[in-house]
Amino acid sequence: MNPFNLILIIAALLMSGALWGLMPLIVGRSTGKPELGRLGMLCSICGNLVFLGMPCAVGFLIAILVRKADIHVRTGPERRIQPTPPAQASTPGILHLSCLSGPLRGQVYPMGTAGLVIGRGPACGLRLPEGTPGISSQHCCIRYQQGVPVLIDLNSSFGTYLGDGRKLPPNYPVPVAAGSRFYLGSTNCLFQLTLQ
Repeated sequence: MNPFNLILIIAALLMSGALWGLMPLIVGRSTGKPELGRLGMLCSICGNLVFLGMPCAVGFLIAILVRKADIHVRTGPERRIQPTPPAQASTPGILHLSCLSGPLRGQVYPMGTAGLVIGRGPACGLRLPEGTPGISSQHCCIRYQQGVPVLIDLNSSFGTYLGDGRKLPPNYPVPVAAGSRFYLGSTNCLFQLTLQ
């Protein structure tokens, strides 16, 4: 077989696999599971060299739709977030969120048992004014998991950062406690958890 024809066949198989891989990639991004979507695309491309691109894509589509959380690939130090110490269950008081800077500076919001969603959208418990730079409509939330408060970035455009500048991966709960600080997009919108 002519080497040029072999190269054309391999290129056609890779392109066809990439087309199959677009399905898990798009579904993964739209459901908040981008890592799983990227992995599905890569497997579809490679799998198509042995004519398994479509089964790989379908398998990853099922995995994306069934799995509750994304996979978290920890390849570099930017992805490794050391959680802050969780609040002690015996600590008296109610957890509140204090706005240290930004348009809501000085305001304090109590944390209910359901947690608190932060953003510009009308369904947010802590709603920033429309047009606030760097804030998504549902930017992040604080929830309780097994009695411990966790901060979760809701796949925001400009990111959620811990007080020391570490960026939270989307949809990945990071334990926080009274005294923990975080900001949305930039330090112009800074918050701190307090016990009152």
